[in-house]
Amino acid sequence: MPKPATDAETFRCLLRRPVDDPAVQALIRVAPEGLERVDWTGVVRLQRHGVSVMFKTAPWVTGDEGETLHVEAIHFYGPGHEGSPGFAGSLPAGLAFGAEEAAIRAALGEIRNQGGGRFSRTLRRTLPRWISFDLGPDILHLQFNATGGLELVTIYVPLPGV
Repeated sequence: MPKPATDAETFRCLLRRPVDDPAVQALIRVAPEGLERVDWTGVVRLQRHGVSVMFKTAPWVTGDEGETLHVEAIHFYGPGHEGSPGFAGSLPAGLAFGAEEAAIRAALGEIRNQGGGRFSRTLRRTLPRWISFDLGPDILHLQFNATGGLELVTIYVPLPGV
């Protein structure tokens, strides 16, 4: 079985590509469960490699009409997050799992948005703290664990027209 890419930038190049793109098809073939589709979304899980790739239909990714799935987001899991051994490749912007929010803010500058860190009565737990940054045409979303270390990195496509 071929190995998936070892750096986040290679995965990032898949954003906005349709499901029938040869590079996307190669990724799907590597995944133990292949592409799991539910309605207008899909996911390819590479749990052993600490990566999952999310798909949405064209209107949510490219703004075009149609039901074809396109790559919408890529999640890179830190060691132990959701039972993953963690993504061992290079992360975007020189990030490292376990890094603290203050150091990341100092290195990356102005944030786009932030949230979490508060107790949810609905879920009956504290929601993870997160911040996001613009990353060219994409968004870099960073989630922190209970001790403040970076545990999840997501690169995603903003909604068309937003």
